[in-house]
Amino acid sequence: MKHLFLADRVSQGWRLALSLALLVVVLAVAVAGAAPRAAAQASDTACCIAPENGGGTATLPPSGAAPGCAFVGTTEIVAGLPAGTTIQVSGWFGNFTGQVETAGGGLGGTMSTWQGQFLMNMTGTGTLLGFNRSIVIPLGPGNAQMDFSPRMAFAPVQNVNAQVYYLFGQVFGDPDFDLLRISAGYGFGLPAPGQVQVASSGGGWGVSGYFDLTHRIDFVGKAGGALSGLSGSTTRERRFEMCPGGAVPEESRTWSGVKALYR
Repeated sequence: MKHLFLADRVSQGWRLALSLALLVVVLAVAVAGAAPRAAAQASDTACCIAPENGGGTATLPPSGAAPGCAFVGTTEIVAGLPAGTTIQVSGWFGNFTGQVETAGGGLGGTMSTWQGQFLMNMTGTGTLLGFNRSIVIPLGPGNAQMDFSPRMAFAPVQNVNAQVYYLFGQVFGDPDFDLLRISAGYGFGLPAPGQVQVASSGGGWGVSGYFDLTHRIDFVGKAGGALSGLSGSTTRERRFEMCPGGAVPEESRTWSGVKALYR
């Protein structure tokens, strides 16, 4: 009996030691992951948080200031420029206002008309080296529309297919451009499919996503300006992204959460 008692005590000791070792490993993993999670959450502060619209989701496209609530990307102007010369463009389309989202559209869910802006930060190369301009092109009303597939209201994460159906804007009489125009979307024969995620975040909704935007840039240079005598139309397909890191903050790894993993 004495030997059995000692064996049982030894067995209990080994089980305790094993449990303590497992706890140390779990805590180490949680601590090691804290820094990346903190960094991820810090980057999320630049993402787009849209208000609850009363229907268990957010109105799309989301309201909010660019570049957080905007689709950011790059493109270029090539056609109509001298050989070896381009205008490289970085920018976004966003600052969405006046959204009216109703049932319908080409994806069987909703369609949304809106107004917004397309920012073009332009940098010349080749013979246009030193050319630098930033121009904001107004979008809508009446020529700006996105379509979305059905989404499940009140679900904490709502993933939807999306497409730009109309995106159109132009400016006249700029010091360098008699005309600068951007066109995109299925309505113009320029496909622009994408995906959008709407995810619960605090009292609102984190919105992220992208469009693979086929678009055309038309320009006519202003007489006497840097582009005098030049004109052309360039078509490109480029990805424009909103909050590419994801707008959903990761849940913190609390002690109760750690224990729950091993119940």
